[in-house]
Amino acid sequence: MKTCITFDDISPTYISASKLEELIRLLEEIDIRCTFFIVPEFKDYSSAKQDFKSCIKTLLTFGHEISLHGYKHAKNEFGSFYPIPLPFIPYPSFKVQRQRILLAAEHFKRLTGFFPKGFRAPFYLYNKETFKVLSSLKFRYDSSKTLFKPTHGISLRIRWTRKCKPHKIYDLIEIPVTGDYTYNLKKSNLHHFIRRAVSDYEWIESKKGAFVMNIHLHRLSSSLLSKFLVTFVKKIRRTTDFVRLVDVDL
Repeated sequence: MKTCITFDDISPTYISASKLEELIRLLEEIDIRCTFFIVPEFKDYSSAKQDFKSCIKTLLTFGHEISLHGYKHAKNEFGSFYPIPLPFIPYPSFKVQRQRILLAAEHFKRLTGFFPKGFRAPFYLYNKETFKVLSSLKFRYDSSKTLFKPTHGISLRIRWTRKCKPHKIYDLIEIPVTGDYTYNLKKSNLHHFIRRAVSDYEWIESKKGAFVMNIHLHRLSSSLLSKFLVTFVKKIRRTTDFVRLVDVDL
């Protein structure tokens, strides 16, 4: 059984360098390697840019994975909030998406020194053209699909896809997100969401899939995240290997 902890929205727009550094120290303490999805486009004149680049280098030094999270993190970059295309909000075409991903990859490469291998669409919004573009550009995997809607760990969820295991889409490996258990996390519901995460983990384990937890770091304090992760990791460590998404195979 493989478990992947991922972090979205890694950008100076959302997260300070000091908060990212606190997370790096926490992950070293609990000894897990994770996948970080970065938003590569932000203002070059930002005073935070150099500190952010330093944090990216530190993440790579400690063995974490850096992957691509869209371009500007706009709502309709790769999909739409609506279940069907509307005349005034059409699904982005193959050509448009390819241009956006190539531009994003250029910014990504300036930050990291390499072309990204993984992708997650902002807001988990995509269409079939997204997978065609990623496949044509030789990405290894995508992790935009989610098992439940809404993905955030609330009481009422709808099972959105039957495929809980990593599977092939064109020449990509699609690795579905199991859930985001910290999006609405508070001290008062900490143990509730830990139980929800463990319950979903056990279900994925019974299906012989890969458990993928996503975390929006800017949504919660470092101390609350620490309590959540330390407890969750301790509960499942004996039955799983913590890996990066790039290490997941079919």
